[in-house]
Amino acid sequence: MDLPRITIVTPCFNGARYIGEAVESLRRQAYPDLEHIVMDAGSIDGTLALLGGFPDIRVVSEPDEGAHDAMNKGIALARGDVIGFLNTDDLYPDGLLLAVGRAFAEDPALDVAVGGSIVFQDGEGGRRVVVARRYAAGNGFSLAELAFGAPGINGRFFRRRVFEQVGTFDNRYYIAADRDFLLRVAFRGCAARNLGRIGIHYRLHSDSATINAERRQLETITREHVRMSRELVTKRSGVLRRRLLAWHAFEAIKLAWICLQTGRPGEASRVLIGLGLRHPFLPFHVARGLFMRRGVRRTERRDTATLTADLV
Repeated sequence: MDLPRITIVTPCFNGARYIGEAVESLRRQAYPDLEHIVMDAGSIDGTLALLGGFPDIRVVSEPDEGAHDAMNKGIALARGDVIGFLNTDDLYPDGLLLAVGRAFAEDPALDVAVGGSIVFQDGEGGRRVVVARRYAAGNGFSLAELAFGAPGINGRFFRRRVFEQVGTFDNRYYIAADRDFLLRVAFRGCAARNLGRIGIHYRLHSDSATINAERRQLETITREHVRMSRELVTKRSGVLRRRLLAWHAFEAIKLAWICLQTGRPGEASRVLIGLGLRHPFLPFHVARGLFMRRGVRRTERRDTATLTADLV
């Protein structure tokens, strides 16, 4: 079986604290045809010196407009037929890339291989505690899961042609561009396969832009979801449009609640008034959104209910 070349793109800025571990998790894959590109935004913390110890890594250090812009640049440079993404603070589970490569080798029509995700936290004495474990349902591209679940972009691997067909990450979304991209992949009808295994270990820590206990970016993410869902509604019809309306209503109400919680009742009122004008059947859309979210959350709870202090 001829395994495809896999390119892994790592967006990076001042990642010296964790990037060595990320690189080692990739090297342990022992994948026979692997390219690793690190798109560095001009680190000044010793990251570049550390990466200099890995001559097989292609390092490009130049300014960018954020992680997704760096990922787009990496896609343009990639020579692999399959492309994946690994953050500086995350890890690949052993044996993953061989499973990914075989999936693509066995099925030339396959566009996306989907793995689940583990969120872990460093504990005392080098012990790692699993905070959450998520497996994708079906082929990993249901609208409910993409809208209300965690995107898990780093546990997904894409045939190069996917980016040629649907485009790359939209830099208008600083944080949620991965969710927007996955929704476009879903709407395109790309062929996806659920690997039935974990595809990424996400590290929960206070310096993470998205996976931190404080949820510092919640308002920014919610605003991006409101804008994204509003734009998508205008492009769809029928059942799909009604489900997108439900997602939009849910996110807008969440944004209004955040505004209230942070002492901005006037802005909360404007959000709710605008929502009411756009949604003549608002209670119905809100109820549908809550139902969709509950289904996704229920699945996640089942996945995590039996967890103890597992080691990653």
